[in-house]
Amino acid sequence: MDNPWVSLIFWLFLATIIVSAFYFPRRIMKKKKQYDERFVYNDHLSRSYGWIGSLGVIFVAWFLSLVIFHSMIAFWLISAIYVGHMVSYMIGSAIANSRN
Repeated sequence: MDNPWVSLIFWLFLATIIVSAFYFPRRIMKKKKQYDERFVYNDHLSRSYGWIGSLGVIFVAWFLSLVIFHSMIAFWLISAIYVGHMVSYMIGSAIANSRN
């Protein structure tokens, strides 16, 4: 993608798809009143398992970047992903604790 306009349109299109995939199903579920206690509990539990799984994937990629590939660029990129992952977890837990 040498043309910056093509890149910009591609990333905007991709962002639109991601945002709409998150927003529209939740809006439909709110209209149908499908958010009961069981759904909320299962949703929170699945997010917790997803969080643990992504943390495991980050650690495996970290190990592979150091031991197998010997790439310091990959190590620092994965370190930045890990820091972002944990900072967003910290912000989320602070918001959750302030609501309870």
